[in-house]
Parts: sequence; structure tokens; C-alpha cells
Amino acid sequence: MKNTRILTLIGIMTALSFVLYLIEIPVGFLFPSAPFLQIDFSDVPAILLSIAHGPVIGIVIGLFKNVLHFVFKSQTPAASGEIANFFAGIAYFLPISIYYFLNKTNKNFKLVNNLILLAIGTGLMALVMIWINFNITLPLYGISGNAEKWAFVNAITPFNIFKGVLLGIITILIYPRLSKYLSK
Repeated sequence: MKNTRILTLIGIMTALSFVLYLIEIPVGFLFPSAPFLQIDFSDVPAILLSIAHGPVIGIVIGLFKNVLHFVFKSQTPAASGEIANFFAGIAYFLPISIYYFLNKTNKNFKLVNNLILLAIGTGLMALVMIWINFNITLPLYGISGNAEKWAFVNAITPFNIFKGVLLGIITILIYPRLSKYLSK
């Protein structure tokens, strides 16, 4: 029964993540050096379920969401956007989901702990995305010069921090209200 419930939750959250991935909000006006930037909140379902059931479930949701996006919507070369999104999501939710996975008996969603964990996730996501952009996504776009890569990375890093902060605010606001439904 419990496995069926978790599989159902994974399916529902994957579908919700995919739909949220399709809703991209332009935020380039906030980052003039990268006017093409768009934000989506497709990582929120993976974050929520990974807090309740562990990091592997969040990784599965992130993988399925990005495969669906690549198949049905992607216009980026060699799935570069999906690769970046997948690793950004994992880097973000891994600290908080591991913390709650290892502390199963203490599922108290304390604000101070979560601010610290979400700050760590934001920092980790920003660092991972520097490496991913520099070594994977930018070469897939044909950008090979180090000066060009660093200019891009310097323009994108503030966006990744901004996204991490927004994801943290959303998580802190909605997880306590949904936790009893996600954790059963």
C-alpha cells in the first residue's frame, strides 16, 4: 500500500513539475547582462517530496520532468537546458532532503534550520551551475573561449542565487501546509 502511494505521489509530482516547467516567466529585465533568462518553479514538487521521502525520489522526479521537457518542448542543443535544470535541482534540494532523510524521527520543519539548509542549497546550486555551464552547457552551444564562458557564468550566477532564494521562500511557505499529505 505504501509503495503504491509513493509511486502515485511520484507520478503526480512529476506531472506537476512538467506543467510548471512549461510556465517560464521572463526575468531578464532583472539581469540586464542576460536578458534571455526565464524562471520556472518546476523544482518545487521535487523539493517537497524529497523532504518527505528522501533525495532519491526528488532525483527521480527531476529526471522524469526533464526527459518529458526534452521530448515535448526542448529547443536547446543536445538537451543542454534539461541537463542544467536537472543538476541545478539536485544540487538545490540535496542538502535539505538528506538532512530530513537522516533525521526521520525529527520531521519538524523549523524555520531556522530550513533557512540554513536552503541557503546551503542555494550556494551549492550556484557552484554546481558554474561548473555545469562552464564545462557542459556552454560547449554544447558552441561557446569554447574561456573569456566568453566566464562572462556568461558571471551573468548567470546572480540569477541562480535569485532562483534559489525564491524556491526557498516557496518551500518554507507551502511545505508545512502540505507535509501531512506528503508524508503519510
